[in-house]
This record gives sequence, C-alpha cells and structure tokens, in this order.
Amino acid sequence: MCGNHSRQSRGGALAVLSLPLRTTRFMPAVTTGQLTFHDCGEGSSVATHVTFVPDENSGNSSFTNLDSCIVGIHETGDLTRSAIISPFLYKFSLTRTQSTLQDDQEHSIEVPLNHPMKIEVGGEGIIGRRVTLWSQHAIDPIAEGIIGYN
Repeated sequence: MCGNHSRQSRGGALAVLSLPLRTTRFMPAVTTGQLTFHDCGEGSSVATHVTFVPDENSGNSSFTNLDSCIVGIHETGDLTRSAIISPFLYKFSLTRTQSTLQDDQEHSIEVPLNHPMKIEVGGEGIIGRRVTLWSQHAIDPIAEGIIGYN
C-alpha cells in the first residue's frame, strides 16, 4: 500500500467525504470530513454508531446543517454513475437526539444507527460501498466517498 503508514488503525469502517465528483454547481466544502462506523469500543465487526468529524476548514456552521442531512450507503462503490440513480442499501439521518448531543468543543457528531451494519465486504457489508451525504434542500449529494476499513 502507498502513502503515510503512521496512522494507527482504530477498527470499524471509515469514509472520507469530499465534494461529489459529478456535481452540476459550485458547492462550498462545509460538509467534507470523515464518517466513522463503529461499535463504541467493543471491537465487534458490526457498527452500531456513526461519527462525523468535519475537516478543519469546514467551520462550525456545518453542525447545524448536518441535523437535516441524510446519509445513503449505496449498493455498489461505483462513483462513475450519478448518485441520484444509484440504488441504496441503507439510509439514515444524522439528526442528533437530546441524549446524543455533544459539546461543540469536541467538533464531532455521533449518532446511534437504527440498523446495525456489518463491517465486511459483500453481502450486507458496508466495506467498498459508495456513501453520500444529502441535504433535504439539494437535488445532488453534498459530499461523497467510499467506505473502507479503519
């Protein structure tokens, strides 16, 4: 594998979200960052929570906008197809409940998943699949990436 090997694996699954490759308009990078699928430290191969950590250049305004966002995990990892026509395997909201609200100083949002997700390749697993972040006010996704092992 190429690249920086100094990053320690933390388990779970990780998707680095960036601006969509196929977008028809300019969108500011307020929702770029990392989605981590995990089980709250139990070491399981099933994710029960997801955490979003925005990039440093995203700014704090992204937190208020994310409460109305939907995360879609697609059936494939194909980024060449439009996300609008790419079928979903899972969809969930990043809306935080009162019990999941975190201190703004932590700079992350963690929400429990309504449906546990397998951290594996194939079948119902999420590894290698496309993930998109959608705003309720946009036609196209506002960020996307591929889920890999963390």
